[in-house]
Amino acid sequence: MCPCPFCSGILLLLSPLLLFKGPRAWLKKKISKHHKHCKTCQNAEHTHCQEEHIKCTCEKCKHKRKK
Repeated sequence: MCPCPFCSGILLLLSPLLLFKGPRAWLKKKISKHHKHCKTCQNAEHTHCQEEHIKCTCEKCKHKRKK
């Protein structure tokens, strides 16, 4: 789970809405949009990928690969 307080808080508070298709899509979109621009989220993703020895999907590494 992401260590970011926004992601964790939203997920815990709005978890009952995950049962419904419309709110689930909205919530996924909202968290995805936040996740791409949050430094805490991106650092956690980068660290996780390095620990698991997998291709990193953080925005910084994606930008480096495009060059």
